[in-house]
Amino acid sequence: MISWRKLREKEYTEFGEWDYISINKGTKVVFEAVFDGNLFKIPERTHSAHITYDFWHQALVHLAPSTMDKAIHLYSDAEIPERPMNYIHSSCIKSKMTRFPRTSTSKKDREKLDRVHYDLSGPVLVLLYGNSLYYITLIDDATRVTWVRFMKQKSETTKIVKDFVAEMEHQHHKTPPAFRTDNGWEYVTNVLKGFFPSKGIIHEFSPPYSPESN
Repeated sequence: MISWRKLREKEYTEFGEWDYISINKGTKVVFEAVFDGNLFKIPERTHSAHITYDFWHQALVHLAPSTMDKAIHLYSDAEIPERPMNYIHSSCIKSKMTRFPRTSTSKKDREKLDRVHYDLSGPVLVLLYGNSLYYITLIDDATRVTWVRFMKQKSETTKIVKDFVAEMEHQHHKTPPAFRTDNGWEYVTNVLKGFFPSKGIIHEFSPPYSPESN
């Protein structure tokens, strides 16, 4: 049931002619009703958006074309239309795209600390050791021994790298000849640009999207 008083309060207007009325909002017809001899009733309407093949393809979780063809014949009452000629859904194409598997580099430095990989992670959702938000992993390329250093701010990266080099010099009597990182800005500070050459350290950068370089 619809209250005309409520509709009028919301600034709807009515247009009626014989057994037909329409309720409007400005110049837009909101709905129409037809008199059935007793009451004005709003005719049932079915939306046609679901009759497209593309709609059914997505609603059925991107079924393969051959499976969709079977569904069309098995469930004729669903009124699934026939597949259009040369129909292609871009999401299906992208999801099936592959690339050749990456192979790990065959040559590894044999002496410990000849190359050190390091990477920064964070901020994390749960505070780490010492209420830290970030951490750095430093990995020896030859032995895969890993050191983890925690920090509260990204700006601590430079100090941690310098402290690590000093630790290796005192504990292992060796300055790592090379450090390899990605191209993240946190590693390319002016301090490190001056520090690495002063120690004879080469700062290498791994190519983008190349985990096999690590």
